[in-house]
Amino acid sequence: MTTSYLSFGSIAQLHNNGPLASSPIGELSTKAQTYAKDPGRFSLKTTVSDTVLFNFLSQTDNVDIVMPQALAEAQIGISNWLYAQAKLGNITGSRPNTLALLQATFTNNIEITDIGEMVTNNTIWFPSFVKGNHIVAGEKQSFYLWLANAYFLEQYPRVSFTIIHPIPLDEIDTLMTLNYHQIEARFAKETPLVIRDRIDEATNQQEWPPTARDVVDFQIMDLINTPNYNIGYWRFLEWGNGQDSEDQLFDQIKQEILDASDYPESDWEDKIPDLFNPIEFYVLPYFNRLGVVNRTNGASSLSPIVDRETMMGLVDHFLTTNMTPEHVIKSTQVIPFLYKSMACAFVAKLNNRSGMEKIDVIVPDYQLIPSSDSGFDIMSGATMEFIRQMENLLAAAEVTTPYTLTPAGITRITRFGKVCVARRIGKVKYIVVTRWQYLEDGIIES
Repeated sequence: MTTSYLSFGSIAQLHNNGPLASSPIGELSTKAQTYAKDPGRFSLKTTVSDTVLFNFLSQTDNVDIVMPQALAEAQIGISNWLYAQAKLGNITGSRPNTLALLQATFTNNIEITDIGEMVTNNTIWFPSFVKGNHIVAGEKQSFYLWLANAYFLEQYPRVSFTIIHPIPLDEIDTLMTLNYHQIEARFAKETPLVIRDRIDEATNQQEWPPTARDVVDFQIMDLINTPNYNIGYWRFLEWGNGQDSEDQLFDQIKQEILDASDYPESDWEDKIPDLFNPIEFYVLPYFNRLGVVNRTNGASSLSPIVDRETMMGLVDHFLTTNMTPEHVIKSTQVIPFLYKSMACAFVAKLNNRSGMEKIDVIVPDYQLIPSSDSGFDIMSGATMEFIRQMENLLAAAEVTTPYTLTPAGITRITRFGKVCVARRIGKVKYIVVTRWQYLEDGIIES
């Protein structure tokens, strides 16, 4: 059996009671409290405690359970100890020292395996999270105990969705049978009031406040009257951390459509291609190709020169075990960027739809022109946006680790067991392997 717990330690003495503000440590924001529809709340039963534990997930083999009081009290004990030691000045900004102290202190039916980055409120220091295992009847039951709100918001690994389709699911096959004029007329009946009533019905009159609500749109192709299409809007409500869950959202939308439909997935791939077969590219920066080294501080730019002998080394390391060699050879293209003189290999996901296997199809007018140059706008708006957003994404790939926060609009995901950053630019998703992963795999040295 596999059992895990995801919780947050709330310490009232650390709360910031100013308007619209939360303490960086020991306090859950209003948004964070919505990460579960009904989080468990635990305190010590026999003594006064600094910490109230909010449990957001307890599962055994993916089945929800109630967190045992004894395990909740063990985690409260960790939080209380950290708070007491922090007030004494024994907890500092040193992550290794804090981890060593925790491991030396907590040895009875508990195993501390890791902690997150150290965070301060300008008075005391706390680890952003404590990770470990409860030992229950010889079985290890994993836990995460967060203590810093910003890190909890970014790192909490779960989200659930309620989806409101453009039309009720019992009518979804009409998207296959109606032409684009008829679909337009049907969509016109889905007024804001009708949508509101459908949301209320799907969420039991909105009994639990969602963390966020949003909408995604997809082209619904008219396969007879080409190239005409309609735009369908899928509204969704989420509970939890939806920042790196686009794949989960799309999979749920697809599965709900397929469960309600008499048509096979292959037909829907033609009908709504951006949903059923979205375009994705893997991006491998040549972090191992050093350029000019600064003799003062040892910093280095990167070289945009990539030779044929070694250009496939990164592609082979990260991708060929998950793709056919024929696809990799056909798809791989290298693009140099002005950002830090960086070159990157672009490889399409294995089943990108026909004609979308090479990056030059997406940005056919790509040029090496600075955005400050008057000639920058000779490129299309889509290509200029690709350059701007890719530079932000490459910058994030340089600094992101499994523990750090990612910049707004950029998500950290794991693909093929590798830590990556990702963002959607236009209708294309770009997945960049992080420099941290290159260090972990021994491709470069720090």
